[in-house]
Amino acid sequence: MAELSSGRSPFYNRKHDYSLALEICNGIRPEFGKGTPEIYKKLAYRCMSAIPNQRPTANIYQEEENFGYKGKEIKATFDEANKEIPNISTSHEKNPDAVYTSRVFTFSSNLPKPINSSIITSYLDEDNKGIVLELLLL
Repeated sequence: MAELSSGRSPFYNRKHDYSLALEICNGIRPEFGKGTPEIYKKLAYRCMSAIPNQRPTANIYQEEENFGYKGKEIKATFDEANKEIPNISTSHEKNPDAVYTSRVFTFSSNLPKPINSSIITSYLDEDNKGIVLELLLL
């Protein structure tokens, strides 16, 4: 989702090695492009959660509709974001050690248990507050 937003592959400028794997486990995530709608980032950050049960299911569309996201509002938000597309640079220098094919890494030491970055945590906390507020209003 970040790649669609930015026009760049995740970590395109980094060597894909133990160091990057460690940083990902410690919460680093790909960056989004300028003008990316908040609702899109919110969904993407939920997908990137280090906690599997916090990731959205196929029922996400129904959940979002129940919590007040309306089709016209979403369309207007994305129409506005689409104005940024011509400004996205597609020329960028890719690190030669950034490999985007499936492969197995064998690291000599164990990686830590993955954690969420503070950005993802803030988005997930915002989601939880919205759910609690919605339940209180029922």
